[in-house]
Amino acid sequence: MNSEELSSVLAGWTDADHGTLAQRLAHAVRRRVQSGVLSDGTLLPAERAIAAALAISRSTVTAALDELRAEGLVESRQGSGTRVCNRYAPAITGTRIAEHFSTAQGIDLAAGNPLDAAHLPPLQVDVATLLAGGGPGVQPLGLPALRAALADHDSERGRPTTPDQVHVTAGGHQAVSLALGAVATRNTPVVVEDTSYPGVFDIIDSLGARPVPVRTDGAGLVPEELDRALTEHRPVALYTQNGPHNPTGFVPTPERLRALAAVCDRHETTVVEDRALAELAFAGPMPVELADLCRRATVVSAGSFSKVAWGGLRVGWLRAPEPFIERTMYLRLANDLGPSVPSQLLVIQLLPQLDELAARRRAGLSESVDRAVEYLRTELPDWTVTEPAGGSVLWAALPVADTGSYVPLAARHGVHVAPGSIAVPSRAPSSRIRICVDRPWDTVQDGIRRLRLAWRELVSTEQRVLG
Repeated sequence: MNSEELSSVLAGWTDADHGTLAQRLAHAVRRRVQSGVLSDGTLLPAERAIAAALAISRSTVTAALDELRAEGLVESRQGSGTRVCNRYAPAITGTRIAEHFSTAQGIDLAAGNPLDAAHLPPLQVDVATLLAGGGPGVQPLGLPALRAALADHDSERGRPTTPDQVHVTAGGHQAVSLALGAVATRNTPVVVEDTSYPGVFDIIDSLGARPVPVRTDGAGLVPEELDRALTEHRPVALYTQNGPHNPTGFVPTPERLRALAAVCDRHETTVVEDRALAELAFAGPMPVELADLCRRATVVSAGSFSKVAWGGLRVGWLRAPEPFIERTMYLRLANDLGPSVPSQLLVIQLLPQLDELAARRRAGLSESVDRAVEYLRTELPDWTVTEPAGGSVLWAALPVADTGSYVPLAARHGVHVAPGSIAVPSRAPSSRIRICVDRPWDTVQDGIRRLRLAWRELVSTEQRVLG
């Protein structure tokens, strides 16, 4: 584990309301060991590297590790470094999304969902509606009424779909997880974009599969590179996004999608096409899907109401051939008996208004993005910030090789952003940070001011060191 990864899993460690810095650091490490996030045998970074990443003195790190050594939670050997001794829990695989939802105090510009449902129209579900529409209450594939409504919604847009081809999920993340889980097993290759949705790497890690990154440019996956990867690795699936890309913000062109469809057809690939953000391209909803273009490849589409409506609904869906949908049902039942009935009934009410709701969301996000880009360029002129083609995320480039030490420093100033390394398979150092601006303007403005203060401290020749 490198120092940037450690600082990410320890996010918020200074927020404890008692104890010295060393005691608070020891407490945070202890909690991560007990939860399995720091697994048995994990090699910790050198003390000097930990100190630099957390912006504290080396003596503070030494004191914290001495406390943990006394408890038998870590052991140090000359020439071998310090390793975790975890007798509490098996290892946790995949922590990127958990890092997005840090409980640390401060302004959250990391998570990419709308914080509230204030933009939604009035909705209501009473007991009578539950009894009338909820059926037996447990429906592993979702309420028949919602599956039919989603099938009709796609069919009206020229994509003939039956209810048996729809699986209602607990959000888009679960949809992608079920789709990849239906085809991927330990050590099997899954092709992904070289920079992608952080959650897909958690999913691949949890399956024990192997991500195979393919280069992208401003129009999406590079077809020649994809063809080479499919030929060399023969993956069980390709995961790709169709819509404003998370986190880069680009939108694939129709010409590029046609070229990618031809490559996928040639290899008869199973494609998991993530359309969670497809309605939020500023130029309008994405008019073309790979599902429209592919003739021989199997395309599984994953969608979500989290971005257009509200993440708290926890409703997403899969659209796929019936045998594939049946397989995902069996996979789901190992962990989850089905989606929330009240949330599904609310979504049934929302569906007729989805286009209007998406149009309002696009207009609001476009304004927020423009305002934030302008303010960032004013407050942090050293940074490079490009306007995204949709969504709520800014993919800012900083004039440093690695933002791993900047992100925890920003957190110390009370603002949380995600390091660029969270969006690449290997978590290699990155000069990028991910900033979500789907927030009230006062919150975004205050967050950017705090980012500026943290940046000034980082570049200062006399960096403040605590402890």
